[in-house]
Amino acid sequence: MHSGVTVLVCGSDEAAVAETARALARVGDDFELVTADGEATASSVGAVDCIVSDGVDVPPLVAGLRETRPDVPVVVFGTGSADAVDGVLEDSTTDYVQRGTDGQYVVLAHRIEQAVAAADRRSGAVGAGEFDRHGEVIEALDDGVYALDDEGRFVFVNGGMADLTGYDADELLGEHTGVIKDRETVELAESKLAALLSSDGPDDVGTTFELELRRADDETVPCEDHMTVLYGPDGEFRGTAGVIRDITERKRREEMLSALQETSRALMQAPSREEVATIVAGAAERVLGLDMAVVRLYDADERVLRPTATTDAVVERLGERPVYALDEGRPGEVFASGEATTQSEAHELDDADPAVQSGLYFPIGVHGTLSVVSMKPDAFDDIDRQVVALLATNAAAACNRAKREQEVRETRERIATILDRINGLIENTVEVLVEATTREAIEVGVCEQLAATDPYTFAWVGRPDVRGNALLPSEWGGEAAIAMDDLSVPIGDGTPGSVAFSDHTTEILDDLAAADREWVDRVREAGVASVMAIPLSYTDSTYGVLYVCADEPDAFDDREQVVLEALGRAVANAINAIESGKILSADKVVELEFTVDDRDLLLSRLSASTGATFTSAGAVTQDDGAIRLYLTVEGGDSEAILAELTDDDAVVSATCVAEHGGSALFDVTVGQSLLATLVDHGAVPKAISGESGIVRYAIELPYETEAREVFSLVEDNYGNTDLVGYHEHERPVQTQQEFRASLAERFTDRQETALRTAFLGGFFEWPREVDGDELATAMDISRPTYHQHLRAAQQKVFEELFEG
Repeated sequence: MHSGVTVLVCGSDEAAVAETARALARVGDDFELVTADGEATASSVGAVDCIVSDGVDVPPLVAGLRETRPDVPVVVFGTGSADAVDGVLEDSTTDYVQRGTDGQYVVLAHRIEQAVAAADRRSGAVGAGEFDRHGEVIEALDDGVYALDDEGRFVFVNGGMADLTGYDADELLGEHTGVIKDRETVELAESKLAALLSSDGPDDVGTTFELELRRADDETVPCEDHMTVLYGPDGEFRGTAGVIRDITERKRREEMLSALQETSRALMQAPSREEVATIVAGAAERVLGLDMAVVRLYDADERVLRPTATTDAVVERLGERPVYALDEGRPGEVFASGEATTQSEAHELDDADPAVQSGLYFPIGVHGTLSVVSMKPDAFDDIDRQVVALLATNAAAACNRAKREQEVRETRERIATILDRINGLIENTVEVLVEATTREAIEVGVCEQLAATDPYTFAWVGRPDVRGNALLPSEWGGEAAIAMDDLSVPIGDGTPGSVAFSDHTTEILDDLAAADREWVDRVREAGVASVMAIPLSYTDSTYGVLYVCADEPDAFDDREQVVLEALGRAVANAINAIESGKILSADKVVELEFTVDDRDLLLSRLSASTGATFTSAGAVTQDDGAIRLYLTVEGGDSEAILAELTDDDAVVSATCVAEHGGSALFDVTVGQSLLATLVDHGAVPKAISGESGIVRYAIELPYETEAREVFSLVEDNYGNTDLVGYHEHERPVQTQQEFRASLAERFTDRQETALRTAFLGGFFEWPREVDGDELATAMDISRPTYHQHLRAAQQKVFEELFEG
């Protein structure tokens, strides 16, 4: 056997030459390779056994070498038309190999071996019976290599081909391809061969296709076959060669990838972590053929791993799987560390289990673990490990998504429940507020509605006592057994609940155990877990605090707080409306008189800066809440006073209506003011004056209203406030008949007659139905005398109306 074959690879394309040399080095173990470019000369190249010209354009170097040694074989390796190939073969070239797939390098090596062997035989260096040199090269290949004659019979097979078919090489040599049992494969090979033989020649010499070989033991092997037609130096057909590669692993990978893609789609649609676990366990069995798999999910409340999904074989062979703590078993260790582990030898799962021989343990992110075990030693290869790792990674992503979507669903359901409950609460409470005619009815109705709405169990209203030292229950409702008779919440010392009253802010107590107060202990003992204290505030005043109790901790989230605070404001507005209306029907009133020396008040500023005395002649509340004042001014310059009024930020508009004899009347509209606040709290202003910076107020309040609360409101917001008068007295209600009688007593006969005839005659209509001359003639008096009587009567009506 010839060894140490020196092969010269040359050509005009240096990159192609280098690539061909590297490929021959891989497939030809006994080749000694030399490379040269197209510019090299014969004298620069040593002795070689074979020349490979890379490309159909044979370089001059080849001609030079053939001149010195004509017996050196030349094999052309390239691509080209049929005419070009024929030209190369006629030019004293030994053989031609068409460039194509990687399998062609094996063919090229084979042709080199043949050419060198033929040259050796011609020179007498090798005996006729010696085995061709190509056998050593091809036998080293794992792939199956074969050659067929023109009748489709095996003339050469290597050991790899024998392994793939299940036959010995001697059994295949000389046999037709039909000896292979899979007839479909034979028919496919024959059709491919026929197509190749019908081609035009070396331009189309090879094809690759997939097939299945059924071996002698009936095992089916998926393969890939590259079949090539062989031509001789004269261009004549010389047979067929092929390289068959077992693609079982590639097929397995492709099938696994397809199955994993289907599993990934299913995982991304799983609605819960439990469904993810079920899909993963099923995929381990279906995709990998691993019938013993367990998926455990982490229970955050109890900090354990619970078996959630298992294959049937696990229960049959190992029984029900246990729950693991984070420091127990390999699943616990893997979950705690976040690192996967592989066991290839026998190991126990826990004390009660038989030892398993192999195991793969992977964390599923922060959600659990995937365990795959086998009763066989070293049962898992790299592909198994990679696929299980990918399955665990996909499961973690699916769990993350399922958890987020589940949280979104739960949040939506919780919000929907809260909205339904809140909508019902608001509707019922608004109905109470609209129908109530007393403050007590408002408080009772609101407490009952709150206590009837889950998760609230009790509600009460705390009002400040007379001295303002504590909040005392006024009304309450609910099933919680809270003794309310002597319950008291101190004000002003930061006591839970009192802050809501003092600072006009909502206070929530989620941890009642942390609040060391008598009233908190009392409600906690009644089963209350959380309390919300809501100030009943209207503008700058607070009518009390609404306490809402729940039997659940953390019952008041942000949505609850917004709604209940709005409810507190609505209750305060309703209480204010009732308190404000009491003065209209009260038969007993409180007169409150106080002074304020504070430049935040308009009359204080004006009287101090102008030296004039200001007195309110009346006030009217506008639709927009502004107050329209009629101010009489004694002393001071009217134009200067009007200028100051116009420039003052508190004044919306100001007009000088009239002035005479050192006094003037101004029509002034103001926005926010103390007077507006007093009116909102049910007060009726009787007299307001300002002199030398001090403003004096005299107001009436219904007897039921807490005068202390109103005065505290003024005292808390304005400096230098002094109480100068407080009186309680009966206020008789004047009937319509009494009002008419009082007017009649003030009229003379002529005045009443003039006013009545003007009213009944249409003098006050527009346009007038009668004029003054006609009315004067009717009374048989002159027109000036008539108008004198009419004006006097009108004056007395307005005095009774506005000054009474």
